[in-house]
Amino acid sequence: MRCDIIFNEFDKIIQKEVFMVPDVITDDKFTPVTIDDMELFRNILSSCDLYKNLEASEITFESVFCWGAFDNPKKCVLDEGIVIFYEHEFGNDNVFYPPLVYKTDDFVPVMMKIVTYCRKKGINVHLERMTRNMAEWAAARIDCRQCKVIPRRCDCEYLYNPQDLATLAGKKLKSKRNFVNGFIDRYDYEFVSYDESMREELLQLVKVWGKTHNELDAGGEYKAIVRALDNIKKLNLFCDVLKVDGKIIAFEIGFINQANVGVVMFEKANTDYRGSFQAVNNFFVKKHFTGCKYVNRQEDLGIPGLREAKMSYHPVAFSEKFIYTDRPDIIAAAEAEQEKLAAGE
Repeated sequence: MRCDIIFNEFDKIIQKEVFMVPDVITDDKFTPVTIDDMELFRNILSSCDLYKNLEASEITFESVFCWGAFDNPKKCVLDEGIVIFYEHEFGNDNVFYPPLVYKTDDFVPVMMKIVTYCRKKGINVHLERMTRNMAEWAAARIDCRQCKVIPRRCDCEYLYNPQDLATLAGKKLKSKRNFVNGFIDRYDYEFVSYDESMREELLQLVKVWGKTHNELDAGGEYKAIVRALDNIKKLNLFCDVLKVDGKIIAFEIGFINQANVGVVMFEKANTDYRGSFQAVNNFFVKKHFTGCKYVNRQEDLGIPGLREAKMSYHPVAFSEKFIYTDRPDIIAAAEAEQEKLAAGE
């Protein structure tokens, strides 16, 4: 869908400044994100103050690369950093990541280069996964009449105290503690590190889960998990499996990001085994994340049941997410979501 863009005075300034330099963002300069880009990403994320205390799971190479098996991210390398573009995301075209830049002062100029690129192509401007500090930095410096910076609750990621998840102490987590204790008493189980011999059995569990739960992105998640397993050592991922009577009934994959936040990327369990989800979560956190600042268990995608499940573990904070877009449908949906939240729905 093409945009009918109205330039305001700020846009004219940006137009003058950006179009006077070589057009560094062009179609031919976008190349696929590969495992060889890992050090480039990590160098940028460790260099810029915008990312040093980042709790978000998505602004990491691990997330971009593994989920790239599904949504095909392309990168354009600039002097200032990287621009990432997705070919598709659940049917939406031209989805951009927030810029990944070496210096904070380059964040907004690179955003405006993305805007310029979109305008020249006649496509919508749409950036997702902006954190609060990115959104505030951009909103204070950009005046783009048709684009808006909007919070999106369904993309907010849940942050937990690692000790809460490891001990499950106190009244508020009593039910979780009971599930774990019941699992321990009920089953002959073992919790072990993943190895290649477990691959097919683990992936079969993923396939069954996708079929029985009718998840929107089940096929995409399967591809992402395959890529994670294929690159588990290169990415320094943790992967552990929960077995009952020698059979894999649950697993979890995660990592620790540059801000010492433990990230749970993938988690699946056979719910025929009572307490399996609670047990694998508890065992995984105790094994890998007790020294972390937070445990990030990602977003709820606006799914009521998933939101209820994540809230039941009593998060201590959220990694808030924002979009920067001129798409009327997305603006309207995000504003409607905010109205529902304000009304307590």
